[in-house]
Amino acid sequence: MRISIIGLGGIGASIGLAYQHATLGSVIIGYDIQTDAVQGALEMGAIDQPAESLEACAEVDLIVVATPPRAVPTMFQQLAPHLDPETVITDVVSVKSPVLSWARRHLPYPSRFVGGHPIAGTEQHGYAAARADLFQGVQWVLTPTAETESEAIARVEQLIGAVRAIPVRMDAAQHDWEFALLSFVPHCIAFSLAKLREENPTHLQGGGSWHSATRVAQSDPELWAELLALNSEATRAWLDALIVRLRAISDALQQPDKSLLHRLLGRNSPSADE
Repeated sequence: MRISIIGLGGIGASIGLAYQHATLGSVIIGYDIQTDAVQGALEMGAIDQPAESLEACAEVDLIVVATPPRAVPTMFQQLAPHLDPETVITDVVSVKSPVLSWARRHLPYPSRFVGGHPIAGTEQHGYAAARADLFQGVQWVLTPTAETESEAIARVEQLIGAVRAIPVRMDAAQHDWEFALLSFVPHCIAFSLAKLREENPTHLQGGGSWHSATRVAQSDPELWAELLALNSEATRAWLDALIVRLRAISDALQQPDKSLLHRLLGRNSPSADE
């Protein structure tokens, strides 16, 4: 299978590495606006050959878009005149509904687009963060619609299987709702905790709980500002629910009877308004 990977950061380069380790006879073309990323991906073996332009990525079996979300609409528009009806396109953006909308608006064959999101990655970014084992055993969400061709889904699932991830099909809106809780809110918390400490320096360094809670605050804030804006409604809903629970804990700290505090902290805790 001939594959183009557009965007050779941590996820894009990892896809190339993982697929190269798993298959023989494939050809992986790589493109990135950063020339050092292209050279780095080539040297580490994540791609077989660089593409000189975005248009040069079009004549393949599968295109994987692994860029920041802000670049996706323009990229779809630039690719559109050069796409073959048989080419399949997928992406790795961690919010799916907007990407699906862009595909319907800009791509000539939206039935050949399969929204995707590997639930993998670290707080590190750039091609230097790439790992061949990044996707082993992780869920890789696909968000096909009623119009998506089954053969297109199968082609993306072939890639997912090769890198040893687990394909999970679900509705784009459901993905965005769930992932707002599972990732977007934790990132908001981590960034906020890191900022609190920056504004209130401590003599102590913090233990495992601090490092676990703030690890992802090392992520790219520009990227996360984009993602949060694209999934703002779901993220706000979960943040509001969390704020209610935190307020309930704060109020319970003022009570002489600590049974409510114990209940709020328990695994099967009551709702915050009880």
